Amino acid sequence: MASRTGSMTGVTGGGAAALAIMLATATGLVLGASQPAQAQDLCSRYTIVRGDTLSQVARIAGVEGGFQVLFNANTDILRSPNLVEIGQVITIPCADGSLPGAAVAAPAVAPPPPVTATRPLRVITASGYAPFTDKDLPGGGMFTQLVLRAFALGNPDQEVNFFFVNDWNAQLDNLLPSGAVDMAFPWFKPDCDRVEILSPPNAYRCTDFNHSDPFYDALVGYYTLAGSPYDGATDHADLLGARICRPDAWFTFDMEAEGLTEPQVTMVRVTQLECWRQLDAGDVDIVTYDALPAEDDARTLGMAERVVSLDALTATATLHVFVAKSNAEANAALPALNAGLEQLRLTGEWFSIVRAGIQAAIEN
Repeated sequence: MASRTGSMTGVTGGGAAALAIMLATATGLVLGASQPAQAQDLCSRYTIVRGDTLSQVARIAGVEGGFQVLFNANTDILRSPNLVEIGQVITIPCADGSLPGAAVAAPAVAPPPPVTATRPLRVITASGYAPFTDKDLPGGGMFTQLVLRAFALGNPDQEVNFFFVNDWNAQLDNLLPSGAVDMAFPWFKPDCDRVEILSPPNAYRCTDFNHSDPFYDALVGYYTLAGSPYDGATDHADLLGARICRPDAWFTFDMEAEGLTEPQVTMVRVTQLECWRQLDAGDVDIVTYDALPAEDDARTLGMAERVVSLDALTATATLHVFVAKSNAEANAALPALNAGLEQLRLTGEWFSIVRAGIQAAIEN
């Protein structure tokens, strides 16, 4: 089992070349001795063989957006981008982002017309979460583009007023529960079938809110400095006793499930960039949050070459649109939003938006 991919040198700038390097060195546990992956083609299905990794398959097949896009095309089969099993049959997207054989058959019975709210829906997100949401990104970020397109496809008659409200905590604590806004995104959803194991600050994401279908399966990474006592960790238990920085306002339900809570670890809650600065200064041992913004932040601070990703600990978490359970009109509009999301995936537009967002994040 490989404990890490090495330094993050491969995710520094350089346009398309940097993207290719990043995808070639991305996560994936090797099944036995390394062997060249068999020939793979876009717009096909491929059977995993010994030696394959998801990043290998993506690179050889030429999947734009790499292993992240390939993983998102196969979340019904793959539990983690770090683990592929011999004999699994995965789907490789077509060049236009659509999935092979994904043509939509005419339904035997026409679906009911979508419910349109009696007023414009107030939908919010916040800046500072590149490449997902930021007012300075094209279209407000790739997640913003996905949500607005899903609304347009699912119910073009639904009027939506969209805002950036740059207070993440207020979105779930005040704005949604009070009815000041109707929907907020992007928010991570815990396993609501196991709400009893969650602390109150995490459980209320299940008890107080309903959720759209998952728009995106994000990778949650764990990072340390090369040569640190935690370099090479292969199990969450290896982090017991560590000082772990998970940025303020980010979820912790995944860490609770792995036993990474006080007093087993020392939790530090500061801003994203401050997490990295404290890692650099030796004030924390581990930084952990969503891999795309995390690795972008490390590059921004010039730390990429000194940071290693603990790939064996990488997990996934799904991003959703949240609505308060008490908001009848917002809940009535959720099926149309989900229907639009399904259309995005079937036509390939979802993949086009996502791979463009990922590539822009790497190149910039």
